[in-house]
Amino acid sequence: MKPRTIYPAAILALIVSAVTAQAETPEHPDSPDQHHPEIHSGHEISAAGRPGKPEEVTQTVEIKTLDSMKYEPSSLTINRGETLRLIVTNVGRLQHEAIIGNAKEQEAHGAEMGAGHDMPHDGPNSVTVEPGDTKELIWRFDRPGRFEIGCHVPGHYQAGMAAEVTVR
Repeated sequence: MKPRTIYPAAILALIVSAVTAQAETPEHPDSPDQHHPEIHSGHEISAAGRPGKPEEVTQTVEIKTLDSMKYEPSSLTINRGETLRLIVTNVGRLQHEAIIGNAKEQEAHGAEMGAGHDMPHDGPNSVTVEPGDTKELIWRFDRPGRFEIGCHVPGHYQAGMAAEVTVR
């Protein structure tokens, strides 16, 4: 190889390296899921409402995740505008999640998880709870309607792991 061709090749390698490094940098550095930040963006506001503030909590509800693919309680009824503190405790031996959303959002999240994005993640409307652990979600339900808390660990939602939230 002639010495003149080494420099353009080295420059090209540096450019390719810089572009590759930039492409691997998360677009959302504050995303709770650094592996796939694009997957969980947009969960700050949902049809079910938005993240609540601790000082605005109007009600605390304890929810247990069960290995029988159920939540206990399996339904909640609240008033529009309430901010709930959901204390989610995994009393089983399997990992579980609690994702707040409407049916369409649950379906979209299930598709993401089914596409191989089944890593644990926490976000404004979701927690992954390991066996024996407890986590909390603070959520303001701004609109009346029927919403769900779902678990999308592969196979769980399909087995019926969803709790109904009715907002009146």
